[in-house]
Amino acid sequence: LKTPLAAIRGYAETLSMPEVRLDEATRRRYLDIVGDETLKLERIVGDLLDLARFEGGGLTLTCGEVPVAQIFQRVADRHEREMLEKQVTLETAVAAGMPAVWCDAARLEQALQNLVANALRHTPEGGQITLAADRAGEGVRLTVRDTGSGIPEDHLPHIFDRFYKSDASRTDPYSKSGSGLGLSIVKAIVERHGGTVAAANAPGGGAEFTITLPPQS
Repeated sequence: LKTPLAAIRGYAETLSMPEVRLDEATRRRYLDIVGDETLKLERIVGDLLDLARFEGGGLTLTCGEVPVAQIFQRVADRHEREMLEKQVTLETAVAAGMPAVWCDAARLEQALQNLVANALRHTPEGGQITLAADRAGEGVRLTVRDTGSGIPEDHLPHIFDRFYKSDASRTDPYSKSGSGLGLSIVKAIVERHGGTVAAANAPGGGAEFTITLPPQS
């Protein structure tokens, strides 16, 4: 919280100083930074509130049967622009005969959105992200796989911890990376559904996150 606040305060003070003469391009750049940091601050606060609600049991899930393909399509639509900009492709694979998922559609989509956003940050230009669904016994397994550099083995046990960022370069105060809470929120959402989530390195390279949801009780 202190990092974006410090940036907002610093640039706002500079812009308000009558003795500092700024050309229009510099003034606009400073205002853009203030805007970006404000959005980052809003994301952090929103993520903190979401996590507190989930962990405190203060958020009720509204569950029903939802087709996996429908959730995958919404996730794909949400990230279409970023995918095009980075020239990353998103592939979906839903096993034949897959049953509908018993879930809170908005919250499960939020978990998958967070995983895909995380994958996109770590997938190089021209890479690929895969969303897959298949059966796991009587339940359902959802997988998000990317073709990035993978996760260092010593970071895997901590990947779902709050504010944990395995990539040190993402601590740049002016980066547009996530709040460091995205994966913690994924874990909280999945566990509220009675499921589990795990992270691993894919056999062919890249990271692989697997959500396993139980059958409808």
